[in-house]
Amino acid sequence: MKVEAKHRNSDVLDELRRLIEGDVHTDALSKALYSSGACLYRVRPMGIVQPKHKADVLKVMRYAVKSGIPVTARGGGTSRSGNELGEGIILDFSKHMTRIQEFDLQGNWVRVQPGIILSTLNTFLKPSGLFFPIDPSSGDFCTLGGMIANNSSGPQAVKYGTTRDHVLSLEVVLFNGEVIQTGPVPLKRKENYAERLEREIYNRMPEVLGRYDEPLRDERPFTTKNSSGYNLWGLQHEGILDLTPLFVGSEGTLGIVTEAKLKLAPVPAQVLSGLLCFDDLSGVSEATQKILELSPSILDIMERQILDLARAQKAEMRSYLPEGIEALLFIQFQGDGSDDLHQKFKAVEKRIIHEGKLACDLKVAKNEKDMAVFAKVRSISGPILNNIKGPVKPVAFVEDAAVHPSRLPRYINGLRELFRTYQVDAGIYGHAGDGNLHSMVFLDLNQEDEVKKMAALADAVYDLVLGLKGTISGEHGDGRLRTYYLKKQYPKLYPAFKEVKALFDPKNILNPGCIVGGEHNLLTRHLKYGVDYHIVPTGSAFDEESLRTEVETCSGCGNCRSYCPIARLVHEEWAMGRGKATLLREILSGHLDPDILESPELKKIMDSCINCKKCLTECPSRVDIPWLSVSSRAAYVDRHGEALGNRLLNSADLLFKTGSALAPLINPANSLTIFRGILERTVGLDRRRHLPQFHARNLKKIVKGRLKKRGARKIVYFPGCYACFVDPEGDGMATVEVLEHNGFSPLISDFRCCGIARINSGAISRVRGDIKFNIEKMVSYVEQGFDIVFSEPSCALAFKMEYPKVLNTETAKRVAGKCYDIHQFLMILHKKGELLLNFGELNLAVGYHVPCHLRALGVAREPVEMLQLIPEVNVKELVDDCCGLGGGFGMKKDNFDLSMEVGRRLFKEIQEAGVDEIATSCGACKMQIFQGTRRKAIHPVSLLALAYKKGKRSATTSPRSL
Repeated sequence: MKVEAKHRNSDVLDELRRLIEGDVHTDALSKALYSSGACLYRVRPMGIVQPKHKADVLKVMRYAVKSGIPVTARGGGTSRSGNELGEGIILDFSKHMTRIQEFDLQGNWVRVQPGIILSTLNTFLKPSGLFFPIDPSSGDFCTLGGMIANNSSGPQAVKYGTTRDHVLSLEVVLFNGEVIQTGPVPLKRKENYAERLEREIYNRMPEVLGRYDEPLRDERPFTTKNSSGYNLWGLQHEGILDLTPLFVGSEGTLGIVTEAKLKLAPVPAQVLSGLLCFDDLSGVSEATQKILELSPSILDIMERQILDLARAQKAEMRSYLPEGIEALLFIQFQGDGSDDLHQKFKAVEKRIIHEGKLACDLKVAKNEKDMAVFAKVRSISGPILNNIKGPVKPVAFVEDAAVHPSRLPRYINGLRELFRTYQVDAGIYGHAGDGNLHSMVFLDLNQEDEVKKMAALADAVYDLVLGLKGTISGEHGDGRLRTYYLKKQYPKLYPAFKEVKALFDPKNILNPGCIVGGEHNLLTRHLKYGVDYHIVPTGSAFDEESLRTEVETCSGCGNCRSYCPIARLVHEEWAMGRGKATLLREILSGHLDPDILESPELKKIMDSCINCKKCLTECPSRVDIPWLSVSSRAAYVDRHGEALGNRLLNSADLLFKTGSALAPLINPANSLTIFRGILERTVGLDRRRHLPQFHARNLKKIVKGRLKKRGARKIVYFPGCYACFVDPEGDGMATVEVLEHNGFSPLISDFRCCGIARINSGAISRVRGDIKFNIEKMVSYVEQGFDIVFSEPSCALAFKMEYPKVLNTETAKRVAGKCYDIHQFLMILHKKGELLLNFGELNLAVGYHVPCHLRALGVAREPVEMLQLIPEVNVKELVDDCCGLGGGFGMKKDNFDLSMEVGRRLFKEIQEAGVDEIATSCGACKMQIFQGTRRKAIHPVSLLALAYKKGKRSATTSPRSL
């Protein structure tokens, strides 16, 4: 359905803004943000509504009908089929309508609003021993409303079925604003309905079902699951009509779900996983059938190309993935006891390998480490494919077809033959237990012949699938991808779909073009990266190919909603990394004016990235959203300059040096209310923010004139501002002493501040000179063979990750290659057998928090392993969450409360940890931890230094030393 031209040029949603309590957005940035999601397409809406409650939804529907504007419901924007996009009003439920309305422990059910995230629901349910068992790969960031719309499932479908099997009833707003409650309804009561449309629906649906009885029987797919078309099977039984299964999987085309009553399942007591290897595909089908007889909870397949990619890219998985195998089945059993689960795997080995000769090897998890690796193996397919950069990318357009498991080898062999015929590479993986494969084909959709090839290949794949009496969608729905092909799958039943659509939505207001309305094939239209995608010059750093490639690498999956510390709390599309990449893509492709790069509106959005770098470890595509955000901020700062508050807060070297030089005056002043108020008004520093106590003698003064051991190996130590001016006798001297104890002579040269605060803020031009100075100074040491160590993660990150991008020189890269975090450096010594282990006992329980920037550097385990070398130190690893400070972000009045909310989980765990000491290496994390818990944290190296001192004292007083 096309939005009328008169609606395009005027803000017709002004009236709606006055009618509802929720949010209405019609600005260019918001429309750009919601123009795409996880699918292939880009469709700009007229506006976005974030309803606060059901009453808002009613008003939106009545307004939409009156104005002739289509409405598309959207959850997490994670659909691959494009059913979350529309040209009219987008109803985004993920901000406000996220509540759990009612929970019945005895009845094993829960009532929820559609915007709640699946993992949020299961976290709430965990103490009860229950969970919602449908587990799509997007479970940490998809909404229940979206799962209901698509009839989602996942790897556990072989045990638990699909979403449809666990929805007891729904509250649905119809196109005209009527509200109905679904559930089993005796047809003899249909006249009791006062609402006109509801009565008409219950009058006509039995008659429609009766007329299409034969096509319903003949055209039902021979599959164990199906999410293609309207589910008209099993709605009517013995005088009872239940519309619930019809609405589940209807993709918001028949009504808008505002509440759902869900059936829950007990959390399994134990699980056990195994990997079954095949050197020939011919055995997969029979093996799958035999394993299904043992009632597995997961039975997933990965085909040869995925396995080859995993083996090449993931060294830690190679021992689990033998060379030359054609396919691998991931098997999981659930049960009450370990013995029973092991017996099931013995049965698998006996039936499949020894008796059937169907597979060549079986690996069963021996411990928790194996279980974790097996789980990574099972879930590696998507991340490996999404991590591919460049114009040729894996495209999800025939990735959800399903056949009966007994026909799986014919399906895989048929796919392989088609891929050879069309001369394309593809990765095949998915749910063998349901015959539901996710085939990702490598194409460059910027090329017209590749787009045509996609359409031709889709026709051929669907012919193959339907020839096996399968379905073109097993769990992702039809949307823009597959609606056109429904007439091929249901030639006689499709007219029934049209009748049902006309009955529920006669004005064609609800998500038009999905399921019904496939007169034109939308597969190749409105592509996000299609033939019409062209880059326009912006006059900024985004004209560089490296940044453009980074923007285009974002798949739009939405995973960032689950790990980004800001996006998890701020339920807005702009808070997500995906949203930032979307806006930059819209600018680069000319859909947004490049001048927007210099707008305060875009700057505010980009400022919501606190450069925690979690994208580099958690994003499936490893998109460097932090650097994209920094580059965007730089475009603004280059034009407008730094704001006064930012200029002062980001001058870390000046602030710390001044604080140290004037410590007797500054430290008392920091506690004065009037002084804090002045700082808040002038600089924007929140008056509640705890400020560190500066040390009058900085680290350089303390180590000046320190005796050096003859013959000691030289090493460069870059201490950072915190260790130099706030805690020189802690962080700084501990690092010096530990290095000296191990035979090094640390050199603390006259470096300039690393500039990470300025880099983060986008003021790169102001700090470029300091960066060049530091690199020139460092390279002279590197040429002499010196290593460079850092006790502050953010300083190390600046040198290793940011400097090479700012300068883009081989010299910067050479220096980066010789930079080490102190924990990393010491553990390298340990692995070489060169680290002294003459520690004394500390008898401490230590809670360790890994800083975000240390994790980004790939240094996650080293601090823990280092602390575990100390006798009688028990290390408890704290929750792997951002503390929330984000450098200058959490210092500001505007961000203080959000900053503290981000750190809440960490604060709670620290308070409940029952440990003697809290350890972390980041100065900012220490400040935030104190702010949230009033507990002082120490650097792990300080504990190492203390253990060395205790060991030395023990050696001098023990009988052996006499």
